[in-house]
Amino acid sequence: MAFNIFRWLTKKTDEDTEVGRSVKVSGFSDEEEGSTYVDVGLYIQAMAFWAAIRKIGSAVAAVEWQTIRRGKNVKAREYWSWNYDPNPNQTREEFFQQLISELYLHQEALVIETRKGNRYVADAFTTIQHIDGDIYSDVVIRGESYPGTFASSDVIHITLPGFRIKTMLDAIASNNSQMIKSATGNFLRGQGTRGILNISDTAEAEEDFEEHYEDLINDKFKKYFKEANAVLPLWEGYEFKQTETTGGSTKSSLTGSRDIKNMMDDIVEYTAQAIGIPISVLTGKNMTDKDFQTFMTYPVKPIVEAIESEINRKVYGQKLVSADTYISPNLAKIKYTDVFDVANPIDKLIGSGAFCVNDVRMRLGLDVIDEDWAWQHWMTKNYSPTEELLDGVEDKEVAPVQQPPVDDSKEEEKDEESEE
Repeated sequence: MAFNIFRWLTKKTDEDTEVGRSVKVSGFSDEEEGSTYVDVGLYIQAMAFWAAIRKIGSAVAAVEWQTIRRGKNVKAREYWSWNYDPNPNQTREEFFQQLISELYLHQEALVIETRKGNRYVADAFTTIQHIDGDIYSDVVIRGESYPGTFASSDVIHITLPGFRIKTMLDAIASNNSQMIKSATGNFLRGQGTRGILNISDTAEAEEDFEEHYEDLINDKFKKYFKEANAVLPLWEGYEFKQTETTGGSTKSSLTGSRDIKNMMDDIVEYTAQAIGIPISVLTGKNMTDKDFQTFMTYPVKPIVEAIESEINRKVYGQKLVSADTYISPNLAKIKYTDVFDVANPIDKLIGSGAFCVNDVRMRLGLDVIDEDWAWQHWMTKNYSPTEELLDGVEDKEVAPVQQPPVDDSKEEEKDEESEE
């Protein structure tokens, strides 16, 4: 963590007693010298939030955007732009990470195309709503204002429905921070060493009293409480009495630390739930195939489909899409697949005629084979139409079922026994 829970410092308060002056000394502080309390909840929430965003961004960036022209998969201009080079300053990974970050920070993200054909995610923009199409102005790209206005048909605009997630998470984390701070303070107080320092009137009247006092409080006591084994030197007229022992019961210490950890875990879980990502995917612990499928279904696939829809609407248009010319996302590369683990399913897919060889290779992220046979669909002999299996069966005479021969002698014996 970015904060130091166990920080042994010193505090002092003045109290007059009948014999000189007594100073209560505590062996801990929940604040470091010259610093303010760190809002732990917000730090944990930010850590979990950006961990989730990176995972979603990496998943979206792993999508292969296939460009289809008249029904055939080709690598057109848009293929290069969306898969390799969105702009001169960002890789595909960086581009989509920024897009996802803006989307979850502000519930919307805007992608514009510059005059040179480069695509950027806007840092900020203003939306003027119109029935016939919104207008976007005051666009900021890479920290600089980009001149001009943009029509709705000229931009890729992705939105997330509902309340702004980051604002909601910040409110929850801020509330939990107060509980964590209180629990941390209680835990530290239970682990500290306390005592009373008695100073006689004679010692206080000495000329070097202030020098000795500051040295004792600010240096010697601090070292005494921090070390496991230490000796505390005292001048004449000084007496230190320990009123509480270090620590407390092991059980109470464990309970206190677990309570704090549970509060921190709650913030991480709230963050995962708000974003719609399984907690196992976020933390990387005990993740199952079902958890990964949930992650792909919510939230990766809806975002990918929203991007696909915007590209086909704004870049291709109705005429090209109607002519089977469009862009299509291939999500097969998001999850690593060992070909040896899927050998049997591959055999079934090809053998049943559902996929050709190149279909399977593309799903595995492999290059296609530039041969006619690799595009053909095959079917094993085990698969045949029902009509072929029944052909000629109905025309054949069905042989009568042969009955076993009957032993007449046994039947006669049974008749005689019944007569008797």
